[in-house]
Amino acid sequence: MATNEENTIPDSIACPQQVTDICFHTTKPAIIVGDILGKVTLYSYDDEGKVHELRTHEHHKKTIRCVRVTADGQTMFTAGKDKSWCKVDLESGALLHEQSKAHEGAIYSAEVIDSNVMLTGDEDGVIKMWDMRRLPGPVMELKENDDYISDMVCHDDRKHLLVSSGDGTLSCVNIKNRKLELQSELFDSDFLSLAIMKNASKVVCGDGDGTLQIFNWGEWGNVSDRYPGHSGSIDSMLPLSEDVMCTGCEDGKLRLVHILPNSIESIIGSHGDFPIQSLTLSHDGALIASASHDEHVKFWKTPDVDEVTVGSHSKRKGKKVGKHEKLKERKAFFNDL
Repeated sequence: MATNEENTIPDSIACPQQVTDICFHTTKPAIIVGDILGKVTLYSYDDEGKVHELRTHEHHKKTIRCVRVTADGQTMFTAGKDKSWCKVDLESGALLHEQSKAHEGAIYSAEVIDSNVMLTGDEDGVIKMWDMRRLPGPVMELKENDDYISDMVCHDDRKHLLVSSGDGTLSCVNIKNRKLELQSELFDSDFLSLAIMKNASKVVCGDGDGTLQIFNWGEWGNVSDRYPGHSGSIDSMLPLSEDVMCTGCEDGKLRLVHILPNSIESIIGSHGDFPIQSLTLSHDGALIASASHDEHVKFWKTPDVDEVTVGSHSKRKGKKVGKHEKLKERKAFFNDL
């Protein structure tokens, strides 16, 4: 992991409106910011910590829900509450495609596979896959959830999509076969954020009660571990290594968390009492950026994850859960919390 020791941490960006999503450029020192009014703004930053506004896009009429950049850094996808998504050339700023009325419900989340394929999830629990070579309609549409699609993460094999939902489920979608493989049982709290960890042997869901729900890969029916420890909902997660992640919490704090053994190692940043809306990692891994309801984008030096050791002062072992645990036992667990 890069350390950014030679460079100054960029200045915070004071935005004119509430920030709803952020995404670092994947090849350059730049960051993209989406706001509640539907504007998308591109900023660059230099080694002296100075931030420069480059340009603004106003293709959406309502709140920006998602901003994503392809791995090659050439293309940006945006999606909004206005039920549309856009494809933009990042070099020229040209609008390459606008898909209006992409969903019947407002788009809530998105995942980009490459410059040609992306997925969107909406407030009604509908997932659609789009292939730029086969527009105007989607190449896949699924309705397996009863509430909003909060987050989506694609496995490196580009075949399996993990989906978290406000209905309290984790789903695995085979995007090659274009069908649902398996869905977890219903949990008592919303699933809000996702991360694939431990060399893709574990999937971690952050829920509305501040608990990390940990699944074994392929065993989607029920969790293998639970780790309570956050004081509010876990609205965003950012993997930093196979064992360590950064979490963004409702209480406004960014936490460094080790997974299995489970431990909150430290608090690495804060937005005061404002919930953390979004987290992103810079192209060189040196910086973490966070966005909150305080209308600021803040930058933090990425901790050296190789030096993270599970401290006995903060270690809380997750509860092991058997495959045949009954639903009433799970409810009793959360009631005790």
